Amino acid sequence: MDVIGVAGPRRPGRPCRALAALLAAGCASPGPAGPLTPTAGDRFFVSGYHAYWTGASWDAYPWDALDEIYFFEIDVRSDGSLADPHGWPDDWSELRRRARESGVSLVPTISQHDPVAFSELFARPDRVERLVEGIITLLAAADDVGGIQLDFEVFEPVQIGVRDGYTAFVARLARAIDELDRSLSLSVFAMAFDDDDVYNERALAEVADFLVVQGYDLHHLTDERAGPLSATRGWGRLNWESVLERFLDLGVPSRKIVMAVPLYGYEWPVTTPEPGAETRGDGLITALAPAPDVVPEMPRARARAAEHGLRRDPASGVPYYAYQDADGWRQGWFDDAESLRAKYAFVRERGLGGVALFPLGYGDRAVWDDLRSAFSSARGGTPAGRSR
Repeated sequence: MDVIGVAGPRRPGRPCRALAALLAAGCASPGPAGPLTPTAGDRFFVSGYHAYWTGASWDAYPWDALDEIYFFEIDVRSDGSLADPHGWPDDWSELRRRARESGVSLVPTISQHDPVAFSELFARPDRVERLVEGIITLLAAADDVGGIQLDFEVFEPVQIGVRDGYTAFVARLARAIDELDRSLSLSVFAMAFDDDDVYNERALAEVADFLVVQGYDLHHLTDERAGPLSATRGWGRLNWESVLERFLDLGVPSRKIVMAVPLYGYEWPVTTPEPGAETRGDGLITALAPAPDVVPEMPRARARAAEHGLRRDPASGVPYYAYQDADGWRQGWFDDAESLRAKYAFVRERGLGGVALFPLGYGDRAVWDDLRSAFSSARGGTPAGRSR
């Protein structure tokens, strides 16, 4: 792995950590500095997701370029208990060791994507308290965990009490984490658009250290038309410009916005090879350029484009490819070096907090080199105090 000579910043030391910290006045040692977050100084924050299904792909990550890695994922049941941890933490001891040695914060992601379970959970304070206790127990059990990320995604309306219940949960969790260890971070995944008004994004940003804003799936696997997953411009409102405007209008500070960047694509059956063509059915997922032993069953977007010819959408600058098989036209969209650089430039020019790549296991050396080039010159500095 190439090293650019500017190492990732190290997190400050942490005080003693145990569940008793929630009941006692605190550890005897002096109060710790706050966690490294996008709001710490004028640096950019570089993070990404290690998806459990990508196995040991972490060995090739650009550790020198990363501040934080999100272990994806630990599921939540509707009763507030933690469900399938996908081997966390015991099966990931080598990943944890590498993160410690590299000075990179390793953060479990707590997830729920079921709208029924979401409503059943956040309508019940007792279930919310069970979830808070479970997360604090998880944090207290391991001194090498750097914080928590919440990934609760709902795409249909919920009752106002459920909406407020989720907001109250995040605030309650933030207080509990502070009581346990103020060097831990709390981040919240936020959807690009929230047309059903499920979330109070401004309130969430006030209690969390930062929001990881969905910068992908602006065209989804099941959409009626094919197009870029992650355009910075063009395509009506389906671009980063519109997403950012939404969050700024809500009063979310730009430095608390970390844009999620996809390292995957979609390939749809379509009616014509032209951008925006009508789809003939659901698409399939492609991976940008992972190692051969990572998701070997998944098509490689970069290789697909090389085989069928890379095209460039003039409206967004995002690449795609098109070809015909026995059933008709197919069209695949993904991000390549040029469009990824445009996203990094967008983050820098608009003074956002940074980027979060999903999933890291789908990248390669060329992706990491561009990531270093985009953000290394702005890295370094001393972490500021906790922002919330």
